[in-house]
Amino acid sequence: MTGNNAAGMTAPDRSRRSWPAGALLALGAWLVVSPLVLSTMRVTPGAVSAVSTGLALVVLAGWARVARNRVPPMLIALSFGVWLLLAPTMWEFADGTDAWPLVPIAPSDVTEPTQTMVARADWNSILAGLLTLVLAGSLLVAGRRRRDRSASDGREQGQQVEASDGRR
Repeated sequence: MTGNNAAGMTAPDRSRRSWPAGALLALGAWLVVSPLVLSTMRVTPGAVSAVSTGLALVVLAGWARVARNRVPPMLIALSFGVWLLLAPTMWEFADGTDAWPLVPIAPSDVTEPTQTMVARADWNSILAGLLTLVLAGSLLVAGRRRRDRSASDGREQGQQVEASDGRR
């Protein structure tokens, strides 16, 4: 097969199925630079969480793009998605003032500059967590469908061989 890789997949097929990994890579890069872009560097827990999780997602997305089995990096990415969702509450981005409830202050309800930074850091973390869960979950679901489809194709080929040979 010319133009196919070892898995029998053409280059367009491979790039089409790896777009969520590319999007996860871009999301990780965004998290790394987001404290600078959103001016939330003074929200130390939020900045540390965003940068460290962003670096981890970049590594995991790169691993998923080159790996044959995408399940391990995507399971780890799912755990980082859960962390990003819960970090504003668990790590108290506002140093105790925004410790609970789970839903942070809406940016439009903020009156103080410090609360504005905290609200931006909170929402950045929550939205990035949701996107991480969606992207990693879609890669896991796509991988499962691909395995199920290849397993059923293998059974069908085996049945065709049996039928053409006339033996079982």
